[in-house]
Amino acid sequence: MKLGTSRLLYLTACLTVLPVTLANGQASTAPVENAVIRTEMNPGVRFTSGLMVCDEELYQGRWVNRYWTSTGQIKPDFHLEGQSQQRSGLQGDSFQLGIEGQNLAGSWKWIRAEQKHQTNPDGELVTIELQSTVRPITVKLNTLMHGESVMVRWLDITNTGTKPTAITSVSPWSGMLWETAGYKERVGNEAPFEIATAKYEEWGHEGAWEFHPVESGTVAVSGTRGKSGWGHPTFFAHNQATGEWFVASLAWSGNWTMHVTGAQGKRADEDAADAARLFFDLGPSAADPVLRVLEPGETVRSPETHLLLVHGDLDQVIQTLHSHVRRFVLPAPVPGRRSLVEANHRGYIVDHESEAGLKREVDIAASIGADTFVIDAGWYGPEPNNWAKNVGDWHAGAWLPNDVNPVRNYAKEKGMLFGLWVEIESVGSAANLRKEHPDWILTRNGMPVANGRQLDFANPEVAAWAESEISRIITKYDLDLFRIDYNNSVEEGGNRIKDGFLENTQWRHVEALYAIFDHLHKKFPNVIFQNCAGGGGRLDYGIMQRFQNTELSDWLRAPRGLKILNGMTWLLPPEILLRTFGTESGGLEEDGDLNLQLDTVMMSRPIFRGISPTLPELDPLLGARIREGVDLYKQLVLPIMANGLVYHHTPVLPMMDPSPWVVLEYGSPDKRKDVTGVFRTSQFGDSTYKFMPRGIDFSKSYTIHFQNSGQAVEMTGAQLLQNGIPVRLEDNLTSELILMEQK
Repeated sequence: MKLGTSRLLYLTACLTVLPVTLANGQASTAPVENAVIRTEMNPGVRFTSGLMVCDEELYQGRWVNRYWTSTGQIKPDFHLEGQSQQRSGLQGDSFQLGIEGQNLAGSWKWIRAEQKHQTNPDGELVTIELQSTVRPITVKLNTLMHGESVMVRWLDITNTGTKPTAITSVSPWSGMLWETAGYKERVGNEAPFEIATAKYEEWGHEGAWEFHPVESGTVAVSGTRGKSGWGHPTFFAHNQATGEWFVASLAWSGNWTMHVTGAQGKRADEDAADAARLFFDLGPSAADPVLRVLEPGETVRSPETHLLLVHGDLDQVIQTLHSHVRRFVLPAPVPGRRSLVEANHRGYIVDHESEAGLKREVDIAASIGADTFVIDAGWYGPEPNNWAKNVGDWHAGAWLPNDVNPVRNYAKEKGMLFGLWVEIESVGSAANLRKEHPDWILTRNGMPVANGRQLDFANPEVAAWAESEISRIITKYDLDLFRIDYNNSVEEGGNRIKDGFLENTQWRHVEALYAIFDHLHKKFPNVIFQNCAGGGGRLDYGIMQRFQNTELSDWLRAPRGLKILNGMTWLLPPEILLRTFGTESGGLEEDGDLNLQLDTVMMSRPIFRGISPTLPELDPLLGARIREGVDLYKQLVLPIMANGLVYHHTPVLPMMDPSPWVVLEYGSPDKRKDVTGVFRTSQFGDSTYKFMPRGIDFSKSYTIHFQNSGQAVEMTGAQLLQNGIPVRLEDNLTSELILMEQK
């Protein structure tokens, strides 16, 4: 049957405007971001971002959630009649604020609301202004929507009184996530919800996710290391009855606490044993009574909470998070200064730095194709061979009589970018700064914190010095890259008496740190800023808003290092996560064959540290293999990974116990190219892993290269879907890198 021309054109026009759903669950049409503001008896707002809908209202002085949907659908009002009254006894406030120990829930009065579009980054910002009737406090509740299924919220808290007051608790976003009735016909006697949180907060344990079933009771997790920690201020919540996921992440680089609570509920139309609710709160925390003192007329901004709601599988959740982080969290890449492969001097000359030795490291870096050279700890201070004790004196040591400039120039002559390492928040026992400014050291109850190694950024004079010092270093050495580190764990942090209140100083410290790097980005737009904190001690979204890439972990050895990469790519895209190849860490050269060691860094962002004592001593076979890997990374792997979709074939792994495989797949959004690392991480289990690719178009055909074995085969997508690819690895700590390209 033939269609008439006009009918065909009509159908074509209709088809071209239909949204196409991508692999990350987002639509390929223009982003959806809007809000509907209501000002009637119970004023409120309905927020829509992507397919994520959140409806909130002011009911009896409480700002509460009416409903969430993950499908873009709006609930009819008649379905919600009487709901707020039925929930009135629940602690479901959508933000929490305590002033001088008093919870202000139930005291809020509507003042106004406004909606505006903002740029850089683009998004729709809705601001609700509320006033407390029991305290001289106003709150502006800011909700930012970028058009994806993630929203961001923070509070602007103002003291409108005539006396200082104190914030004693705050959760920028909280309340009820789900109210699920009739869940037993879907999950039987299983818990309706499961929650994944970081299992550890210790050094070298990043990315260890642990699921907890939740039906009734509370899962409570805290970060207590004085920074966001080697754990993470994030939880993943899965509704097993509906298939939905929530992710909440606090963009905060200090101590924090979260609670996720399941509760059995009963409404008039419910069986109490077959209805469940899930609540959460997440915010900064402190060992002292006061988080932050507010002067009369002062306004302070709370940390942000990033909240995701997706109906789909864990891959879709992670891909949506990665899109959000790439577009709206990370600073934009520096034009013309894209650092791809980095070399770092720490290896054979740690704490024995010299100009000649550093130039030897530059030669080695250039020989393998690195495009960035970084001098790490050890270039500064009064005492040779004492990098940790010298921090704070950011002037080249006597062992570099010509300063750092000759090494910088030598690296530039070799065609590389140049960077320096600085631990700006710290002061060592040998540093002159410590003697000149003993009053700059952080104290708790009058005693030095972290063995006196921590500077007090709550002191504006110290923060101003730090910003000035970084600016001087960048300018003096004409840096392309500035690498920060933070090896202190201040635990409970510092404190002081402020206006009669015992205030913890962490909030002011983090505030100052963020402001410093916000200013530096504007002053030095061509500098790459790189994050490290004893490895991955600060990987939260707050710090990552100021840094283009980051050290993932100080734990480099396999198999745990692979599990760390696997876990942290739940939250952060792999192309910004630095992983090391080389001999800096003792025993690393023995952990796995050469393929596994190189494949590990190629599935992230490579740093080469400690390849050989000198260039003549570099084994020619090793050098050739590294250069081959670097070329492969630049030409094939990174272009796929840079904006790729990540698929976790082994998403949850025991960090400290044996497990047989780690499998990570990165696919281009157009499904034309795909790279997968298959790593055998235990001698237990079958020697063959059946890899079922997820990032391909099953209607197409592919050429498949097994990089390490040198084999190649052509297969159709249908064959791959039905049979997968068997990958045989007989020995522990071996790997295969699989590259697929559409024919």
